[in-house]
Amino acid sequence: PNLCCQIRKIEPLQKALNRYDAWMTGIRREQTLQRASTKVVAWEERYEAAKIAPMPDWTEAQVWDYVRANNVPVNPLLHQGYKSIGCEPQTRPVHHDEDPRAGRWAGIDKTECGIHVEGGKISRAGA
Repeated sequence: PNLCCQIRKIEPLQKALNRYDAWMTGIRREQTLQRASTKVVAWEERYEAAKIAPMPDWTEAQVWDYVRANNVPVNPLLHQGYKSIGCEPQTRPVHHDEDPRAGRWAGIDKTECGIHVEGGKISRAGA
């Protein structure tokens, strides 16, 4: 899965960001241990661009409140038990008592695709 993510996610993002000085992401600190220290603005050396996370302190409830209040379209899979959506072969719905990212790379000790990691190193769950 690491090579798959590299080819299908990381490299295309690097190529796309060649034209820009900054990019925005919707990641939030409460999502994973690896995202707990997310800064609002951080320089991403490997992308040579600023990464802007405008809502790092939002809770999942706040996100859904905003979605409903502003009629923001969402991926229909979110209403079918998918809490985190990635590529088709590596994503499954999760049970209500599972971690939201348990549906990504199920059965593999992997929690991040590699886009949102410090220094380009993929950290494992609980690391």
